[in-house]
Amino acid sequence: MSDWKYKQLWEGCILASIAHAIMVEQFPFLSNEHSWDDINYNVQDSNGIRGTVTFVENKLVAAFRNDNRISSDIEALKYFQGAPKDIIKIAKEETLQYLLEEVNGTVVPLITTAIWGDETGLLSINTSEELYENGGGILKRQLMDTNSAIQSWKEYYEMNEEQVNLLENLYQRKLLNPDKIIYLSDSEIRMIGIDDEEGLFESKESFNELNIVLEI
Repeated sequence: MSDWKYKQLWEGCILASIAHAIMVEQFPFLSNEHSWDDINYNVQDSNGIRGTVTFVENKLVAAFRNDNRISSDIEALKYFQGAPKDIIKIAKEETLQYLLEEVNGTVVPLITTAIWGDETGLLSINTSEELYENGGGILKRQLMDTNSAIQSWKEYYEMNEEQVNLLENLYQRKLLNPDKIIYLSDSEIRMIGIDDEEGLFESKESFNELNIVLEI
């Protein structure tokens, strides 16, 4: 999986989440597209694709579901065939818990592809093309180089220059100190362009998930 790299994907998920937190104020109906729950990054779109990426102890476990390519006959753990025990444990206890569905009266994890590994490399039972088509393609922007990703998010959200500048600034600060709480200044809050109560709530929630504090 030469086109999937741990560091690039982690940074891409951070960038995507910050862009989302800035712009969900204007587009609260997109609030379900990106979220963090501790070590788990969750992403979905309006086309029946969702995924969860778990980052823990320099390991990565990710699983995806494309509702248009589901085969309920395949157990989720079969997509982790050949993975070491610690990866299976993370998949069971974390990643797959966000991809549960009821199948024939039983709630089970339902996925169509998966990938795992660490900073030395990522593995999947699927080819890169299969991984992409079966749901992994939802991370196409997260896998871009930073400049290309910023431009792509700018176009996706129709961000103005102030919002792009804020995205770049917060992204660099987050990478520099991933665990440090960041407090948005009054001028940074104005750059978001807050004018909607529902959007403000969603924006604060999304920022809080990243340990970025937005206070009005």
